[in-house]
Amino acid sequence: MDLIVIAALCVAAASVIGGATGFGTSLIATPLMLTAGIGLAETVVVNLVVALITRVGVTVQLREHIDWRRVAVLGAASVPGAWLGVQTVTLLPDHHLKPAAGAIGGYFSTTTSLNGPPVVLLLGRAKIPPMSFIADLAGYFVITSIVSLALLWSGTGIDLPGLWPLLAACVVAGVAANQLGIAIARRLPTHLFRSAVIVLVVIAGLLTIVTA
Repeated sequence: MDLIVIAALCVAAASVIGGATGFGTSLIATPLMLTAGIGLAETVVVNLVVALITRVGVTVQLREHIDWRRVAVLGAASVPGAWLGVQTVTLLPDHHLKPAAGAIGGYFSTTTSLNGPPVVLLLGRAKIPPMSFIADLAGYFVITSIVSLALLWSGTGIDLPGLWPLLAACVVAGVAANQLGIAIARRLPTHLFRSAVIVLVVIAGLLTIVTA
């Protein structure tokens, strides 16, 4: 099967989960795409672009639920980490990055979720309503995706325009599946939503460890 189709299917499956819980799309899609043979750099870019576009949509849809001050603080705090990540990608070869990502990802996936480092844990402990949880995460991911893509484009040799066919297919799949996930989230009772978040963090951590 063509890698573009495989990537789109991986993103679609992950986006349903990400839409329903507010996070986890990249965390689920990354090990699936790497296992399917898609390159690490391509996987990172696809995840960031899909996250940016889908989270912009969620931010608009759920804007009345967003705590803008909290999103601004979390987003600004992510910039130094994003810059450090670009330096790491530039300096370390791919075969060193994969095991490092597996080891670090396994730890953070089961404690705070790799897809939003301490943010998921922070919002989860705050016991905020599901729609506010999803909305705040969406705003945060918009900021981090823009910053990360800008830094990757300017600080590495990744050819973003050359990835257009892959990006287009994954964005279409991600947006459609994400809307399905949001529809599911709107119908989930709060206690089930919080349980789903915990289960997702554990499953994503196991996936990251197994596929490293």
